[in-house]
Amino acid sequence: MSHTENQKKIRTKKEILANLDKISERKSFNFELKGLTRTTRDLLSDLIDKILAHNNIDNPEAGFHIFSSMMEILLNALKGNIRFVIYKDELLKKLDGGKPGDKEAEQLVKTILTTASLRDAMDRYVIPEKLKTSVQTILRLEEKIRVKKLQLDDDEAELLNSIRDLLDKGDYRICMKIVVTKSDIYIRIHNNVPIMLDDQDRIMSSRRVHHRLFLEGRSGDFFRPEYLDEKESAGLGIAMVDEGYYNLGLNPIDLFSVTTSSKSTTIYMKYPVKALQEAKPL
Repeated sequence: MSHTENQKKIRTKKEILANLDKISERKSFNFELKGLTRTTRDLLSDLIDKILAHNNIDNPEAGFHIFSSMMEILLNALKGNIRFVIYKDELLKKLDGGKPGDKEAEQLVKTILTTASLRDAMDRYVIPEKLKTSVQTILRLEEKIRVKKLQLDDDEAELLNSIRDLLDKGDYRICMKIVVTKSDIYIRIHNNVPIMLDDQDRIMSSRRVHHRLFLEGRSGDFFRPEYLDEKESAGLGIAMVDEGYYNLGLNPIDLFSVTTSSKSTTIYMKYPVKALQEAKPL
């Protein structure tokens, strides 16, 4: 993780930690992330706490929900990048006929990936369950070496390195910006892969159901089995963010949005300072 200041000075994770008190007084923060290590999580948690303190928000629940929501979205973005490069690789294998370096197949894949209708039409050629399992495997291997400090066997190392190489080659990364004003705290999280249309439709449909349950005074029921989408967990992280807003007495439909294009996905979150100052624990 790195942080870019207004003067375009780039600070490493180590430098951020060493200067966190001073950095947290700023009104704008730009970060670039390629993973979510424990150190990165702890750093962002401390930063949110300090930002709230600087804005007279003495509300542990506010800090918890903002940080938890940020982590859900960052993890979704990380999963999205991994899923996309695996999808792209699988699609290329099916189109190049086992001939790596086939320029015609590579151009066709590029066209498919940047054209929503083609991209979603081709999605059926790459088994969704296989993609989901592959993403979970990569995340498990990352945790195995970064958190548990365990050694990978040769096959695991080869798989992880191949995905890391694809991510680096495609320059897939996550950018986050936090802006603090007198009235609001804004968080924007951007990654340079699109959401599949089916996933986007399911997310929006789930959010509407969740909001209806909130209006009925039972938003927590959304996480019961009868409401969760068994086909894909694409909307679960979004639902957790929505629930965080509801717990703070805020309406996520007005303050939290998901946008996507042919090449990227951007999440916008807004937290009114006054509401955070006045929010009471449930």
